[in-house]
Order: sequence, then structure tokens, then C-alpha cells
Amino acid sequence: MARIAQVDPRLARQLAAAGEAEMVPAILIVASDDEPADGLVTALITEASAGRSPLHVRHLPRADALIVTASASRLRAILEDQRVLVASATTIDIFPW
Repeated sequence: MARIAQVDPRLARQLAAAGEAEMVPAILIVASDDEPADGLVTALITEASAGRSPLHVRHLPRADALIVTASASRLRAILEDQRVLVASATTIDIFPW
């Protein structure tokens, strides 16, 4: 059975409001890679370094976390990866009502 990431409601609202090409930042907690060379972290860093897409990645290895800024469509695709455990917005709601 496929695991679905827990997505912060703030991030879900940002993705729903964003156009396909609009850049959206997110904090991702990912499963530890058994084989780092084949892992999600490595793949995203390689993609960002190669400039194949407008993707910015900052890796926090001790937290198994990534700070990612990607187009809304690319971020949605990343969130479908089974290795993403939790996804959070980088902002807070000052007035959550």
C-alpha cells in the first residue's frame, strides 16, 4: 500500500491557490535513504544542480529534511513520492480563521 505524505493544510491551500508554474516553498521530511545514491534527496539535489527545472533545494541531513522551492506542479509531483513523510508550509497563518 502506498504511503501518502501528511501535508500541512497551509501548504495545501498554497498549492491550491498557485498557478502551475508559480514557485511554492515547502519543508519536507523524508524517509531515511537505505541507499543514498538512489534516494529522493540525491535525486532532487542533482535535478536542482543540473538546472533542468526551476528547483531550489536545501538539505538538512540530520533532520532528514529538505527545504524545497519548486513550481506548484513539480511540488505536487514530489509530494506523491512515497519517501516524503511530512510536508509543511514555510509560513504561518497569523489569522487562521
